[in-house]
Formats: sequence, C-alpha cells, structure tokens
Amino acid sequence: MAVSGKRGPLDGSFPHELTSNTPFSSQTPKKPKMLVNETNSQASSGPSYEVFLSFRGTDTRHGFTDCLYHAMVGVGILVFRDDESLRIGQKIGGKLRQAIENSKIYIPIFSKNYASSHWCLRELAYMVECTSKLNEKKEILPIFLDVEPEDVKLKTDLYSQALAKHQEKFSAEVESWKKALNEVDEIKGWNLKKDQGQGDLICSVIQTISVKLKVAHENVTEHLVGVDDRVEAIIKMLEVGSDGVQFLGIHGMGGVGKTTLAKVVFNILSSSFDGCCFLADVGESSKGNNGLVNLQKKLLSKLFGSHSIDQIYHVNDGINMMNRGVLKNKKVLIVLDDVDEKEQLKSLAEKGDWFGPSSRIIITTRDQSILMVKGEAIGEGLVEKSANVLTYDVQEMKFDHALKLFSRHAFRRNSPPEDHMFLSEKIVHTLGKLPLALEITGSSLNGKPEELWVDTWKKLQEAPPKEVQRKLMITYDRLDPTQREVFLDIACFFVNKEKSYPFYMWDACGYHPHDAIEVLFLMSLIKLKGDILWMHDQVRDLGREIVRQENYTDPYEHSRVWNYDEAWSILKEKEGSRKIKAMSLGYYGGFHGGILTSDEVAPLRNLRFFQGNGKRLVGDFNNLLPSLRWLSWQFCSSQFEATNFHPANLIVLDLSWSNISEEWIGWEQLKEAKKLKVLNLKFCIYLKRTPNLSTWVYLERLILDGCIDLIEIDPSIGNLRSLLTFDLPNRNISKLPYSIGGLVKIRQLDLSKCTEIKELPDSIGELQSLVELDLSSTSIDHLPDSIGNLKQLKVIRMSDIRGITKLPSAIGLVEKLEELDARGCCNLIGEIPKEIGRLSHLRILNLSDTRICGLRTTVSHLSNLQTLELETYSELEQLPELPQSLTCLTWDRKNYRWSSIEKEKRWRNMIYWREQSRAHEEPESEEYWQEQNRAYEETLVITLPTSIGSLSQLKTLKLCCKNVQFLPQLPSSLRELQLRDLKTARSPDFTNLKCLSILTFDRCSLEFSSIFDAESEELHMELCELRQLDAPLQLEMKRLRSLEMAYCKFLPEVLDLSRMKNLETVDLVYCLSLVKIRGLEELGSLCSLTVDHCPTLERMSDLSKLKKLPKLQVCNCWKLNKREIYWNYWNGEFGGDICNVGGFDLSSVPDEHRFRAFFGLSFYPTSTLV
Repeated sequence: MAVSGKRGPLDGSFPHELTSNTPFSSQTPKKPKMLVNETNSQASSGPSYEVFLSFRGTDTRHGFTDCLYHAMVGVGILVFRDDESLRIGQKIGGKLRQAIENSKIYIPIFSKNYASSHWCLRELAYMVECTSKLNEKKEILPIFLDVEPEDVKLKTDLYSQALAKHQEKFSAEVESWKKALNEVDEIKGWNLKKDQGQGDLICSVIQTISVKLKVAHENVTEHLVGVDDRVEAIIKMLEVGSDGVQFLGIHGMGGVGKTTLAKVVFNILSSSFDGCCFLADVGESSKGNNGLVNLQKKLLSKLFGSHSIDQIYHVNDGINMMNRGVLKNKKVLIVLDDVDEKEQLKSLAEKGDWFGPSSRIIITTRDQSILMVKGEAIGEGLVEKSANVLTYDVQEMKFDHALKLFSRHAFRRNSPPEDHMFLSEKIVHTLGKLPLALEITGSSLNGKPEELWVDTWKKLQEAPPKEVQRKLMITYDRLDPTQREVFLDIACFFVNKEKSYPFYMWDACGYHPHDAIEVLFLMSLIKLKGDILWMHDQVRDLGREIVRQENYTDPYEHSRVWNYDEAWSILKEKEGSRKIKAMSLGYYGGFHGGILTSDEVAPLRNLRFFQGNGKRLVGDFNNLLPSLRWLSWQFCSSQFEATNFHPANLIVLDLSWSNISEEWIGWEQLKEAKKLKVLNLKFCIYLKRTPNLSTWVYLERLILDGCIDLIEIDPSIGNLRSLLTFDLPNRNISKLPYSIGGLVKIRQLDLSKCTEIKELPDSIGELQSLVELDLSSTSIDHLPDSIGNLKQLKVIRMSDIRGITKLPSAIGLVEKLEELDARGCCNLIGEIPKEIGRLSHLRILNLSDTRICGLRTTVSHLSNLQTLELETYSELEQLPELPQSLTCLTWDRKNYRWSSIEKEKRWRNMIYWREQSRAHEEPESEEYWQEQNRAYEETLVITLPTSIGSLSQLKTLKLCCKNVQFLPQLPSSLRELQLRDLKTARSPDFTNLKCLSILTFDRCSLEFSSIFDAESEELHMELCELRQLDAPLQLEMKRLRSLEMAYCKFLPEVLDLSRMKNLETVDLVYCLSLVKIRGLEELGSLCSLTVDHCPTLERMSDLSKLKKLPKLQVCNCWKLNKREIYWNYWNGEFGGDICNVGGFDLSSVPDEHRFRAFFGLSFYPTSTLV
C-alpha cells in the first residue's frame, strides 16, 4: 500500500514491536535462498530488487547505512546499495537506472551533505518519477538522519544553499530537484532526532518493510489511497499480543471502504496468529437455505479443520460446538465482513471465551447497533469502549487523498493535469469524498470532452453530497435504456452470480448484453471476477432504490420484485400487473414450499424472469406467461399438476436439485419451449437416462453435474445441433450413442469422468466444430480413424488410458492439433505413426510414462513444436533430428533407474506389464529383473543427434545419458539443463552456454576440468562422482549464486570455492570422501552455509570474515573441529554481535550446559539444539 500523509515516524503501528536487543530473524519471516545484491555483483540483465538505498557515502556509508543494509540482508530483504563508481556522466543510466526501476521501495537517507551531491538529487528525482507512474507499484520511505524535514523542504539554509551552488552547473535540473525534495518531504517516514535511537529506528524500518513486502492473504485494489493512518489506528486499537479476546467493529456507510480496511489489516496481522479466517459478505451469504450453517462450517473448517464440520446440521449445532471450546486454545484472527443482522454475529462469534487468549475478531457493518456499542464518538474512528466491542467509525476521505483517488480513475495518474485541476477539485468536493463515488465518476469521465465534465459537475451540484445514491444516479443517467435494464437486473437478482446464464435472457430480450456489460464494467458499476458478476453494495442499493422509486407507495407497480414476502403477497392477492418484469420467490440453493395457481400468475403478462423454487404449479396455464424467458424451478416435485404449460419463449430452464426422472410428465408439456437454450439438470439424482431432447434444437448448454445415477444418454442428443459444451458427469455411463455425431457445434467434449466408456463411436468424426477432446482415464482401447475428420480440433487429452496400445495414422489428419497429451498410457508401445509429422500446428507432445520406443524422422517436420516430453518406460535408443522451434525437451528412460527409493515402485510396474500377457504366472524375483536390466544395458549404446546443438529456441533440456558415449555441443539458448547418468570419459564442453541459469547433474561421473566454464547461477548435484586429477576440485563458475551437492563422492578430496565470489548459498549433504573445504573466507556474499553428514570432512576455512553470513548449519561431521569453527565464527570480526547470526545448528553438541561452560558463553544466537 502506498505510504502517504503528514510527516511523522512510523512507530508503534505494527503487531510486533522490535527493540534493539531483539534479533530481526526472530520477528520477521525469512525468505528462503533470498538473493542479496550489491552494485559490484550485478549482472547486466537488471535483476529485480525490493529496496533501493540512496545516501551520501561520505556521511553514512560506514555508519548508519552500513548497519541498515546488513540488517535488511539479515532478514532476507533483497536490497541494492548504491555505489558511487556507477555514477558516470551526467545522466542516470546503466545498472544504476536498472536498479532504481527494478526496486519496489526507495529509502533516501537524508543527511547534512545529501543535497551537496548532484547525483543524490538525480537519484531522488528519478525515484519520484518512478513512483508517479500509475502502473508502477512503488513507494518512497524517507529517513531524516541528522536533518529536519524543514531542511529537506528548503525552509532552512542547509539544503537551500546546496541547491544554490548547483544552479550554475546544473540549472536545467535544479527545479526538478526542488520539486522532488518537497514531494518526498510530505511522505511519512522516520526522523532519527524524534525516535529513540539508531537501533530502534532500524528495527522499525525492518518491520515496516517486511510487512509491506509480505504476500497478502486477501486481494485488495491496487488503487489504495489514504488508508495508512486508518490501518495504523485500527492495529493500535487491537493491541495485538495483549491478553484477552478483543472484538473490533468497523462501521460506516456503504462504499466508504470498510471491507478494504479490514482486508489490509487482515493481511498485515495474519502471520501473528495460529489461525485466520476472512468471511466475506456475511449478510448476503447467510441468506437462503443453510446460509448461516455454511458460514459456520467454513469458519470451523479454516480454524479447526474439516474433520468435524459434518456434525453441524443446524445453527445451534455450530453454536454448541463453539461453546464446547474447540477453539478455546487457539489464537485466531477472524474478520466477519458486512454483517447486517445480530443473529449472524451471535452464530459466528457471540462470546469471547469461544476463542483462545489474544484472539482478535473484526466485524464490518453498516448498522452500528449490531455492535451493541454504548457511548459517543470521540473524533474520527474512536468511540467509548463498551463491555462488548471497540468500534472504529470510517469517515469520508481527506480532500488530498480523494483528489488523488479521483485522478487515478479519471486520468490514470496521481494528480489532475493543470487544465482540469479546477473542475476536478469541484467534482471531488461535490461527491463528498467517498471512495466508491470517486471511482465511479472518475471512470465515467475518463477520456471524455470538457463539455461533459462541466455538465457532470452541474448535475452533481443538483444532488446533495450527503446522499451517495443520488450521486451515482449521474452515472446511471448516462446509460441507454437496454443498459439500464441489464443494470437493474443485476442489482436485484444477479450479484455474485454467473453472467453466462442471464446473457441468454438479455440477448433474447434484445438488450445486447455483451455491449451492456462492457459499458457497466468501464463505468465501474460492476466488476467481473472470472465469470461472476460483482457489484458494490452501494451500487446494488442504488439499483434497488431506482426500482422502489417507480412507485414508492405501491410495490405491486414495481418492475422487479426480489423480496419474498412482497412477491408472495402480490401473487396470493392476485395483484400482479403488466409492469412486473422479474420476480423471485426463492434463493439459489434454497426454496419455500407452496402452491401457485394459474389465476395467481395470470396478470403477469410481461414477466420474463421467474424464480419459483420449490413451488407447485396448479391449474390451466394456457396462454399464460407469454414473455417468460427464464424459469428457475429448483426442487421441483416429481408430480406435475399444471396443464397446458407451454412457455413458448422460454430460453433458460433451471430444474436443478429436483426430484424428477426421465418419466416425469412435465417433459411432454415443456417440449413446446422450442427456443430453449439452457437446460440445467444439476443434481437431479433420480435421472437414469436423459429425457427426449429432440424438440430443443436450439439448446446450447446441457448441465448434468451431480446426476449420480445417470447411466444412459438418450439418442435424441444428436438433434442438438446448437449444443456448445457437453460434460458427462460420472463413471456409470459406459457408452455414447452413435447420434452424438449430430452435435456439429459442440466445441468441448469432456469424458474424463466416464471411466467405464470403452469405445468411441465412429460418428465422433462428425463433430466439425470440436476444439477440445478430453478422454483421460477412460477405458477405450483405440482411437477411431474418424478422428482424422476433426479439422478444428486443437487439444487431445488422453492421459492414463491403460487400454490403448497405439496411435492411429489418422492422427496426422487432425491438421489444427496443438496439444497431444498421452502421458500415463502405459501400454502405448512401438513407434509413433509417421503421419504425426503432418501436424504443423502441434506445440506440445507428451509421451511420458508410455512404452514408445521410437520417434519417426517426420517429427522434424513439426515446425511449431515447443515441448517434447519423453520420460518413457521403453528402450528409446536415439532421437531423430528435432524441429528448430523446440523450447523444452525431456528424454529419460524410467526402467533404468534402480535407486533404493524407487525399487518398490519399479517392481510394481514390471509386474503390471507382465500381467498383461501372463496374468496367472508367478513373477520372477526382483533380482531376476535387475539382472535382465543390467545385461541389456551392457549391449546398449545411445546416440544423441549432433543437430541438437542447432535448436536455437531450446530453453529447457532434461536428458538421461545412460550409455551415451558422446555428448554433442548443446544449444547456446539453454537456460536450464538437467543431465542424468552421464558417465562418459570425455568431459562435455559447456563454454557456449552463456544464458544458462540452472545446471543439474544426477548420478553423473566424469572429469570436471572444463564443465564449470558454464556460466550458471544455480548448480545442483546429486549422487555424482567428481574427478579432477592431481589437483583440488576448484570451481570457477563466476556467476554461480547457489551450490547444492548431495550424495557426491569427491576423488580429489578437496573442494576449493575461492573463485566463486558471488556464491550466496552452499549446501553440502552426504558428500563422501570430502576432506577439506577451501576458500569460504573469500565468499563475501555468502548468506547460508549448510554442511551435513560429511563423515570424512576434517577442515573448513576460517569463517570469522564472513560478516554477511546469517545462517550456518554444520552437523554430523564427526571429524570436524567444531570448537575452532564456532569460536572463529562468533569471536572474529563479528565482535560478539549475535544479532547478525541466525539459524545456527548445534545438533551434534551433546549437552547445552557443557557447551556453554566449554566456551564460557552466556548467550546463544538463534539455535537448534538436538
């Protein structure tokens, strides 16, 4: 979140107070293997940083800045420390420019001589420029070291005289420097003279930055403005860490930002609790069938685990479980968002003793009475403390923050341009500085002419600024009639619902829904969360208020009725009118029983949307409901009591959760709905066969999810020539009707849940519009040749099909195919068909976990192939020439890997394969199969094509090099290389791999005299034998930052790391024969050193010079002189400053007290004692 507001220190604002005696590592979560960068260690590629330090070297480099830098490094923050050697010429450029642009947080350290440096001022001006870009999430946090903010704001002579001296030589830049100084001075930062001291200030800086860099748990808008003071006040009120359970209510009018504040606080504090839960939209979610029960289940599932929530059937069950104390010993953070009834709070968090000590419960609501608070408000946000809850009253924004928020939406920048400043200020004043109104109005004026701005301002002046809904009407007035219809429908019925289904209704009514939704989205009246329509509650209330205003005294004259009691009253009193367009008598997932007669619905001639879940329709419906487009009839009875029910214009029919079967007599009358496009039969558990669908030729969506007893698809499915998607729900379906070929418009066919389907009908080749076919986990034994007729097909997924043994040659006729995934087809044998070379659009070919033993030369014709996965169980001996487009290649042979970890798995696989042909014979022993494998390997010679070096696009290469006699030159484009079982006498040449970032060796044995010419950043080695004759093994990978070696045997017995100056992480585990490690004292960037289970290791370098090393772990190295290592580490240049040491593992020390006495120590660094 942006840091803004008045000047002042950021102290006492976060959950953990740090003191100068507290190690940073114990308060802030570390980031594993974090890369630490300084100027002199950067590659030209411009890596990203988290913090950029700007300071005057002569003032602070060897004092405060050095301490701050190492403190940030110690907690894993990626920090760039400026180096004056990069300041060349008169402009910021090169690595210095990249460092500023790639950093997230800027910290200028203002000292007495900061303004005397024109380079410091240039850096500051460029930092301000970077933060002003709307698409850049950056911020400045200034430190006033030995100066006052007034000095920086040029109110004293200190900086003013320095800028005057620059005027002669840098006159063109001085004004921008002055502007930058004044702008930064307005940002909240730290003032050393007002804080307790340098140690406390550094602690506060570390804590603030760590919180800002932490990944959020709840998504918040990127346009956060002016929330810092409020967040700090709320956190201070919560007194995190103090005893007792505390409730805090955040209340205020809709759209004022209550939920946003709660999310930000939740994200900051969540790491300080044993369990956390954010329940969004409690008021809305509690409605409907079992709404509160579902919220109780969600709360307990997140905080206590899902193993007991099945015991909750009613609200009282959840309350009783809470009363039993299931959370009594757990420190939890709970947010109950948008609570609108006391019953909701009572059901979810009625008593403080339900939760463990120091728990915090935050409630947001528009109704303060729910919080049971007594007392008068004392300024913004603070009220008198009651016995039940503290409250924070959210008021409208400050003017400068409101103007900034408005500008971000209206101009996509932080402040209005000069020619729009006057109008912008007037509009912000008129809007009352409420965030939602600012966002919507600003978005509506984006890119509009000045005349429209003037008209908007004039309209806003006519509406009192106290009433948000009247302001939002300005935006509503700009909608055309069809857009208003869509807007009102969403506000009344479709908030948090899928947009795809109402689209059908709106389209049938001529409302142009795609255009309408786009306009509503651009004007910030709605938001889209995937396929879900979302609307702020203030906007929703606006829409509903517009409907009420159609006739305030007579709800029977409203166009839409969403309240159950009003709707039921209108029907039972037969007071419906032609003005009613939409009516709801039930919620999604819930229903009210009752009978509706034909006489009661007869007046509703213009009703187009009706939700009558659970109702029984009785009577003669001939010529009734002529305008009905959407009928939601969930929980429909198995009996059908209506006659002549023929909704001829029906588009959407929702019969989900109903007790109907294929014999239901209602099907016959509903056949007259010949325009039907959506039929929802979800969880109709009595359906064994789909009904006769032949009359619904316009049907586009057929939903059968949850029809657990469905075993047959009626042949009439073939008449649905408009069907777009068809997902079969369960494994009971064993056969597809031949008529399925009639689905000529279907684009996606998913059969992955139908594990009993054994055959595809040949008619599948008639699905001319099919784009994606998923056959995964089915029981089919072949693909029909007709698959070659699918000219639009782009994706075939057929993973884990055990019955299929080969691919048909017709696969080469699927000319638009882009992805073929056959992984896990363990009986797919032989060679792939040569016709596959015709697939010029193929991008992904996955044959892993198959028994494919050969690739045709035609694979080189796959000009767009990017990924080739060949991790097979077969004897694939060579690769043909591969296409130049390849970016990722994996070639491994699983049946040659016999590590002890894999024996059991491989044994099971071999038995399975043999059972295909000898199901009744006893398997030979594991030793027999190992001997057969070894005998075969002795005669096998693997050849890699020399052309592999010409694959100029290849980024990732994973090779099993078993019996490879020669490794050709590899492509220079490689970024990741994994080699397994490389045991050639000839060392490979990696000197051309200049782009390599990750290099991995597994089970390799070779002379490493030249291998380390590869400029990799990460090196991983496992089960390797390293040979270098007559000399220590000296690694020279200058760019290497991470080195991991496990289960490796060192023939030279000495490992020399002295030339790897940029190493940050070294892990040596189970390295046999290693006697000595040299050069550690030269690794000035080393952050983590782990040496574990190296039984022959006797000597290590002196560690006392490693000032940056925050983590040292040495254990189970029995020949190592640990006393010398620890003593050097603690009593060298560290000077006993244990705050810089963390994660120290003394696991082989038998007795803590004996160890203390041995060294005469009275304290430890952060340690693990085993």
